[in-house]
Amino acid sequence: MKSNHGTQPPSRIPEGYLWLGQVGRPHGVRGAFFLKTEDHRTDWPGYSQILLMESDGQTRILKVQKAYVSGGKLALQSENVNGREACERIYNAHLFVARGDIETNEDEYIVGELVGCQVEVEGRPGIFGTVLAVHNFGAQETLEIAKNGSQETIFYPFLNDYILTIEESRKLIIVKDESVFLDGHES
Repeated sequence: MKSNHGTQPPSRIPEGYLWLGQVGRPHGVRGAFFLKTEDHRTDWPGYSQILLMESDGQTRILKVQKAYVSGGKLALQSENVNGREACERIYNAHLFVARGDIETNEDEYIVGELVGCQVEVEGRPGIFGTVLAVHNFGAQETLEIAKNGSQETIFYPFLNDYILTIEESRKLIIVKDESVFLDGHES
């Protein structure tokens, strides 16, 4: 039996899209499939269409007919995928949502757009590092930052108390100088 674990981001993301996840195992016989995501989400924001990219790089739009939770996992049904065999053929294909379809409030950020941002630390000169990933370990989201000039990565909490500024246009995040997270000890 195929697992819904092991979600891997694609090496290429189509222009104007953000990675959503991958096609998981089929659900039923009508063409529904489980959605594999890094955060194991069970809610669907209501996107009416998503972009599917198969392993050969071919893309096509899937029109979402229905999103529902079954067995604690999010399942999608598309009018473009007919039958279990069709789902099996697209297993592990990557799914993307158009950036313009995502609505955010003033204090919300799209996690995928934080990856690649440079990080400065308040009061320290230069760039501290670059965001490699954003993880959700349960309590809150956490930035994984590759420190400049080092092989070391650190985990820094993505909370209002620690994030001072996010300049999306410059791909820059300025964080509070918290040695316990940045240097591994209290200052």
